[in-house]
Amino acid sequence: MAAGSVRAVPADEPPPPPRFDTELNQPPPLPPVQVAQATAHPLFGPPALNVPPDPAPQQPAYQGVPPGYPSSPNGRLAPDHAAALRYAPSPDEYTPAPDSAPAPAGAPPYSAPRQASLPPVSPWMNPAPAVQQQSPAAVFKPGQIIAWVGDQPIQVGDVMPLVEQVMAPRLAELDPAILEEQKAAIEQQKEKLMIQALDSVIQTKLLYLDFLRTIPADKLKEALPNITKRAEEQFYEKQLPDALKKAKVETGMELDAKLREFGSSLQRQKQSFVERAMGQSVISQKVNYEPEITHQAMLDYYRAHLADYELPAKARWEKLTVRFDRFPSKQEAWAALGNMGNEVLRGAPLHVVAQRQSQGIDAAEGGYHDWTTRGSLASEAIDQAVFTLPAGRLSERLEDSEGFHIVRVIERTEAGRVPFEQAQVEIKETLRKERVKEQVTAYVEKLKQQIPVWTAFDDQAPAPGNETRPAGRS
Repeated sequence: MAAGSVRAVPADEPPPPPRFDTELNQPPPLPPVQVAQATAHPLFGPPALNVPPDPAPQQPAYQGVPPGYPSSPNGRLAPDHAAALRYAPSPDEYTPAPDSAPAPAGAPPYSAPRQASLPPVSPWMNPAPAVQQQSPAAVFKPGQIIAWVGDQPIQVGDVMPLVEQVMAPRLAELDPAILEEQKAAIEQQKEKLMIQALDSVIQTKLLYLDFLRTIPADKLKEALPNITKRAEEQFYEKQLPDALKKAKVETGMELDAKLREFGSSLQRQKQSFVERAMGQSVISQKVNYEPEITHQAMLDYYRAHLADYELPAKARWEKLTVRFDRFPSKQEAWAALGNMGNEVLRGAPLHVVAQRQSQGIDAAEGGYHDWTTRGSLASEAIDQAVFTLPAGRLSERLEDSEGFHIVRVIERTEAGRVPFEQAQVEIKETLRKERVKEQVTAYVEKLKQQIPVWTAFDDQAPAPGNETRPAGRS
């Protein structure tokens, strides 16, 4: 059913005589309307993160790359993964300098340090405080490797900046006390987002390695620098200006400083762009970006998503208001609103009367309300009048908990549904994107069977509400 609209048509006859009585002893025509209490809108309620309340399990200490991790599929030897994962030499690697000075003459012979003898533990001694469990996102460091794709490592710094950039605007709006109170929940949310971002980075690495396999081994050393140079030029021409604008900075140096706040850098962003560009060149050859979308497929989608194409009733309207707290009695408020209504009936523009005399919060705008959907108003009496009155007619005086009101509908569109003929263009594009995504996903899954993938989350049980893990193979 196509939605139609009703518009007010000015009458040719002279305005009617006043119909709003102003007798102080005249009671309101109807008992007060019970106004539904407006509930707090979820977007404006107390700030809270939509995350599971349970803390995530503690990330186990890193034990190195799993045994038997294969070498790179392109024939090159994989790096020493254990060495790459090690941040500092172990204590066993430190040896005294060979040319150490001898002990001075007369010094007592060296003996091992004596151990202090401690009394036995008493049952009345206070136990050590429990160590608070932290989520993996809280203990990972920017340089730590959390995944391998072939011979390509993925560090925390490649993933966490994406997470921080998503969460930073929201966290900046929260009170410091709330941040501290919800610290565990915030870290758990970061971990969840990090896992999602890691899956995307793994896909990029897989496509990048697949691109390298398309270059003959004897030409890779010569061709790769030239290809990389062209991709970097695209980064500076297309990606960098957008990044500067989004970060609200003027120079690459300022952008690099901002990126380092999130554990990234301009160089790392450029490398990620180069790898995505190379991987995209592979996808463009493997995926059909214009798959056939039949008329029946679009019709089936429309029928399965009818709720998405429902149009609620909506109206533009205007209002005059008197507030109970501005008058000694309801009778005087009743009379004051009657005088305003009679002015409008005698030909005065409602918005002029509203700006001069109305006491509602909309008085400065002449009592005007733009398109409003049915059921969205806190006042049940006003909502009922706006969606039942003929357009252009003044309502009777309406009462709610705030005061008395007179409303007039300017234009109203009744409830309906977007017809299939109008929706099919949007539906076709939606289905096209779904088909392309299915092809990309299938190709990436195929690559995972050819190129080994390992992540730090492979052996970790998911936390409640965080069942999604990057697919990896060791």
